[in-house]
Amino acid sequence: MQVSVEAPGAIERRLSISVPAEKIDAEIAKRLLNIAKNARISGFRPGKAPQSIIKKRYAPQVTNEVINEIIQANYSEALGQEKIFPAGLVSIEPGSYEPGKEFQFVATVELFPEIPSPTLAGKIIEKPVVEVTAEDVVQTIEDIRKRNANYVRKSGTSANEDRITIDFDGRIDGEPFPGGSANDFAFVLGAGQMLPAFDTALVGVKEADIRSVDFTFPAEYDNKDVAGKDVRFKVTVKSVEKPELPALDDGFAKLLGIEEGGFDRMKQEVETSLKRELDNRLRSVLRDKVMEALFAANQIEIPKALVEEEIERSVKAMGKQLIEQGLPTDGIDRNQYADEARKRVALGLIARGVIEKFEIKVNAEDLRSRIEEMSSGYEDSQAYVQWHFSDPERLKQIEAVMLEEQVVRRMLDTATIKEQKISFKAFMSPQ
Repeated sequence: MQVSVEAPGAIERRLSISVPAEKIDAEIAKRLLNIAKNARISGFRPGKAPQSIIKKRYAPQVTNEVINEIIQANYSEALGQEKIFPAGLVSIEPGSYEPGKEFQFVATVELFPEIPSPTLAGKIIEKPVVEVTAEDVVQTIEDIRKRNANYVRKSGTSANEDRITIDFDGRIDGEPFPGGSANDFAFVLGAGQMLPAFDTALVGVKEADIRSVDFTFPAEYDNKDVAGKDVRFKVTVKSVEKPELPALDDGFAKLLGIEEGGFDRMKQEVETSLKRELDNRLRSVLRDKVMEALFAANQIEIPKALVEEEIERSVKAMGKQLIEQGLPTDGIDRNQYADEARKRVALGLIARGVIEKFEIKVNAEDLRSRIEEMSSGYEDSQAYVQWHFSDPERLKQIEAVMLEEQVVRRMLDTATIKEQKISFKAFMSPQ
């Protein structure tokens, strides 16, 4: 086998591979001979048909099989010989086969690109500084109280946090529209369940009131059929109810499933939960900031084969989702996934470069510790751990997350950190 390599692009390589004729001819002859030993052909005893007939009937199929196997074997051998480690195969162009002549084919591959800047030296990363305060715990408990409120009839007018039950009938240009009417519809005023214009207009109503509510649907409204259009709703108020909040005592804790420790235990669990949510969001935000900085610092050529694979994954995921919803899949546009696919592939390659540069690894002990930590929220934590270790793919997913976390930590070590104090509420609920 002879191999010559060309570099038509920064990451593209064309391997021209030549295979000696005798290697192919001998294999084809061998297979035809084996076929002849058992071939059943009309007019001849089994295994006695002339070689010329065997060759005429079976040679095209056998030749095709041998050529395909030769291409695969010699392609892999050529990569090893030339010490090429491709990111993906672009194409294989087989030449024509003629007995007695060497066979040639061309394999085009793409390499992993060099990462220009596998650090964030000289880059500024804004790091949120957030803590869970006693006030955050109190506010969260108050929110839980509101979600567990009992509503009782009131005789006065409605106010924010009251629940009202209404019939409504909406018209656009005097005509009804889908979803524009309902009976016995209940919602809490000021809770963000309805459009602000509709919600605000029903503050101050009382039972049996009839109101006309006029406004314009927002231009960016989800329902494009009514977005930007003027609407008039006729609203009949069926009832107005005020909330009665549960007392802050051990009974409230028990209502939430805390059997031991009472209200004090509940406060501890709320604080622990808030801190866990904060840690998760901090990790996510810092991860995004680091990856965006790495992406901006490394404008690399991206292997087309990897982008196509990523697009294909997105298309398949969307197709599965549409099928589950009973919708057709023939309208999926691959192009709409291209930009995001390119970015995901680029970030994956950049992270790979960082991992190689800093020799980042996840050892077995750390992997087990992470899974045991994840299992703490489950009733049967040991079964959860065993479930992960029973499937190598699940372990790889956890390992990938841990590798990414190490990449983020290492990059933060190389960057200039600018701390930014922010309240828990503002950080957890950004505009």
